[in-house]
Amino acid sequence: MTEMEPDLLATDHGTADSDASYGIALRPLSFFRQSEQVDFEGVWLLADLIASDGRWRKPIVVESTQGIIMDGNHRLRAAMRLGLRAVPCILLRYGDPRVRVRDWNTGEPFEIARIFQTIAAGALFPYKTTRHFFEPRLPDTAIPLAQLKGA
Repeated sequence: MTEMEPDLLATDHGTADSDASYGIALRPLSFFRQSEQVDFEGVWLLADLIASDGRWRKPIVVESTQGIIMDGNHRLRAAMRLGLRAVPCILLRYGDPRVRVRDWNTGEPFEIARIFQTIAAGALFPYKTTRHFFEPRLPDTAIPLAQLKGA
């Protein structure tokens, strides 16, 4: 598998509308671009929880063309801490009707262009700057960590 091959693992068909389903793909950690700073204590706790479960349960949601993390910055850092080579993700685009972005503090709509500009400049947003909402609800996975270490 190369970085850009879709390797679909599962699809959630939560509604009768096929456009609402999410595909889950496996991507190497190098594909992902962190978008916000993280709380490292939270990363360590999350890594411990994932390791004790032995399975990856929640895919990282990522902008499909540039790898910008929409939801899952802490999970990416936990995957690094666990020595995983790849993780499951949901590839979406800003502008997709299933995605809404709000300012974490004000609840106001967040300017999407600002996300691309900030990441292109090599900067990260502060912890809890953006809040992404997905409708319908995102699917879960149950992929053994051993599979992700050898991916």
